[in-house]
Amino acid sequence: MMPAWASRLGASRGQERALEEERSRTQAALQVMPHMLLELDAEERLLRGHPGWLDHLPLLGPMEQGQGLQDFLPADLATEVRRALSEVETTGAPVSRDWQLRHAGTRIWLAISAARLPPLAPDGRPGHAVMICDTTELHAQRKQADRLGKFAQLTMNLVIVTDPEQRIEWVNAAFEQQTGHPGQSVRGQLLCAVLQGTPAPGGCGDRLSAMLAEGQPARAEVEATAACGRSFWLDVSIQPLLDDEGALDGYMAVASDITAHKRQEEQLAALAAEARAARARIAAAVDVLPDGFAYFDAEDRLVVFNPQYRDCYPSAAQVIVPGATFEQILRQAVQAGDILEARGREEDWLAQRLAAHHHGNNQLEQQLADGRWLRVIERQTPDGGRVGLRVDVTALKLAEQRTRIDFSATMDASQDGIAFTDPEGRYIYMNPAHRQMFGIATEDEILGRSWRDLYAGDVADHIATAALPALLSTGGWRGELIGRRRDGSDLPQEVSLTLKADGGIICISRDISKRLREQQERTRLREELQMAQRREVIGQLASGLAHDLNNLLAAIGGSALLIRELQPGAAEVHAQRILAATEQAGALVRRFLTLGKRQSNRSRIDLLPLLREAADLVQAGLRNRTRLTLALPDAPVWIEADPTDILQVVLNLVINARDAISTAPPREGGHEISVTLAPAGPAQLAQPYAVGAPCADRRYVSMTVSDSGPGIEPSMQAKVFQPYFSTKGAAGTGLGLAIVTGVLTANQGAIALQSVPGEGTRFTVLWPVEPPDAAVPPDEPAPQFALPAAAEPAPSGPEARPAGHLAGRTILVADDNADVLRVLVAFLEGAGAEVVPCSDPRDALAALRDDPQIWDLLVTDYDMPQISGADLCRAANELAPDLPVLLITALPDWRSRMSAPAPRFTGELGKPLGRATLLDAAERAIGGKGG
Repeated sequence: MMPAWASRLGASRGQERALEEERSRTQAALQVMPHMLLELDAEERLLRGHPGWLDHLPLLGPMEQGQGLQDFLPADLATEVRRALSEVETTGAPVSRDWQLRHAGTRIWLAISAARLPPLAPDGRPGHAVMICDTTELHAQRKQADRLGKFAQLTMNLVIVTDPEQRIEWVNAAFEQQTGHPGQSVRGQLLCAVLQGTPAPGGCGDRLSAMLAEGQPARAEVEATAACGRSFWLDVSIQPLLDDEGALDGYMAVASDITAHKRQEEQLAALAAEARAARARIAAAVDVLPDGFAYFDAEDRLVVFNPQYRDCYPSAAQVIVPGATFEQILRQAVQAGDILEARGREEDWLAQRLAAHHHGNNQLEQQLADGRWLRVIERQTPDGGRVGLRVDVTALKLAEQRTRIDFSATMDASQDGIAFTDPEGRYIYMNPAHRQMFGIATEDEILGRSWRDLYAGDVADHIATAALPALLSTGGWRGELIGRRRDGSDLPQEVSLTLKADGGIICISRDISKRLREQQERTRLREELQMAQRREVIGQLASGLAHDLNNLLAAIGGSALLIRELQPGAAEVHAQRILAATEQAGALVRRFLTLGKRQSNRSRIDLLPLLREAADLVQAGLRNRTRLTLALPDAPVWIEADPTDILQVVLNLVINARDAISTAPPREGGHEISVTLAPAGPAQLAQPYAVGAPCADRRYVSMTVSDSGPGIEPSMQAKVFQPYFSTKGAAGTGLGLAIVTGVLTANQGAIALQSVPGEGTRFTVLWPVEPPDAAVPPDEPAPQFALPAAAEPAPSGPEARPAGHLAGRTILVADDNADVLRVLVAFLEGAGAEVVPCSDPRDALAALRDDPQIWDLLVTDYDMPQISGADLCRAANELAPDLPVLLITALPDWRSRMSAPAPRFTGELGKPLGRATLLDAAERAIGGKGG
């Protein structure tokens, strides 16, 4: 049996061994711990210590029992540990704090933890346990995590963190703003359910679920739905989160809003489609262009072309493909001989052509070997490329050639002389008309010679000193010159000179010999017309004087007849002497009347040449874009007339039309004067005429002069035929139409006027085809029965007129000359008539109105105050259509004084007249009445 002490000793040794083993295990555990462990007594002296893996700390020395903290720790670290221990003593609770240490230029983060240890002895003070950990790496990780957290909160991208079951654990602010879901409300919900809103097959949820189920990184574009129902597109990148053991710990999804990008993609897709369509349209348009088209890029490589471009160069067609350079295509065409002008100098031509191609915009023409002509047009594009057109101008070239041929033929056929000179004044071309004017037989005789050879010395000097300086300063000169024909004769010319670009001269020459002759003829006719007008004035004056003298002679002659009848015998001789004197005075008056009249020179003439001559005379004076047209029959129109009379009528009417048009405003297409000649038909013979009255049983020609001028007011139409009346003011004489009416009256013609203001005027002239009756003097109108205007010898014997031949007849006589009136009354009363004399025509008109049926005959003078004989006759024609009216006048031209158509006179007698003439006319007039 073992003693008790031995048992206690054994037990003590066993405890020691157990304690030693525990201590060994603890020491082994401490060796693998990375942290520094310190056990301190109440006085903060080291009891035990383990440096751990902090061997990189700047320790002052090895740790030994009994040392103070400052003996083995850096001073700053020792101070920080004491602060932790002091806080433990104060609070009684463990303390942990981070502390930063700088060593060897690096920053080391340490975590200091301190706690109170129970005292070793029951009455002892408690010690402390201190653990110092190197948290530099952990701090860096924590800092990075903080930064990532801030980035996740501040980024515009949506950041979502889920657990392995895809339930949301965390979202950033961008997610909340974009989706409208607060973070708290979506935490724990499935990611797809939150993004999609209302689930739909194939929607966001299905696509994300499929991606998440794979557990692999994935990326997709999905259309999500916000809380408000708004759809938006997200580019979602999903990364699985693994734990330390590599097991799935969740997912992190980062999504960016690509809605705008999607919209832009849609717009770009639409624009691309539109561009493709536009390109297709352009390609189609290029293909249908009639011209060759090609586009070369900035590197001069072919990009687009149409078949027509390839057809321009058939030998180079195999190299005309996209990507080929312009030089390759051109060189192939030149080597194949397609370009005619490059033959024989291929390399030089290629160099020049390529230089032109690269020198901005250019245009040229090429002739191909097959005879075609191409117009090459090249334009540079803003991107540095070039657009080329090949226009087939073969037809244009041929037309140009034909035009040059036609131009040469035209110049050769021109009636005007055309000549070209070089800058030195030597002829290089002269057409046949120019050579013919100068009497030059062939072109060889004049080519190379100076223009001075065709002019006399003084004329050539005038051209050099006057015409050529003006030509050089203004580029043109026009004037009249006298050339010298080869036979030495003068050639009047109208010359137009034009300066060519090379300094040469274009000369257009016209022979004006005929024009000068025409001017001379016009001058002659104008002088003759003026002479006729002067004669007309004299005739008007003579007519007025003759009227008064004839009245006196009528009174003298009548008185002599009465004396002879009433006092036969002794008074017979004196009365016979008075009658003889009266007859001589009448002859003198008739001779006096011929002073103002041109002797008629009638002949058988064709009207057509006269009308053409009149048109030529007026043509040069036409103004205001006025055309003169003639409408003449093909066959000659023969009449008996004086050619001067015809010219006077036509010229006066056409000149009046020209002058009227000159006052009219211009109109589109210009104005027109037309002269028409045709046989007069029944309708024309029946219409009213202002002057003259055509006979139904005679043939007439109708000459119509119409214009498109301003026309004549109705109030003026009745006055235009009156002498000295003019609408031209001081520029008119008022005798033009008076001359026309005088000529027509003398030739038993007629004239009518139709005019509408603003539309124009038309004069219609009737001219008798047969000559007037030879028994009627051409200067006096032809009455229904002509009576001699001379006193006859007194009847005697058995041939004397018996008294009372007009017995029972009531005759109204009107004449403002009292002496003539008494003679007429005595003549008529002597024949047995009952006569009512009226010296005032108004009294005669009143008597007619009182009882128009009691009168058998009206005898009236023409020229009376207030009312003319024509007015009185017109009233009688209306009041008593069957009443015969006998006109007795001293005015041979009384018809030209009327402003209205002539009334119907039964007979016309001139003054002075004899009794037998008057009585015979009265008897015939009353007999024609039927009574």
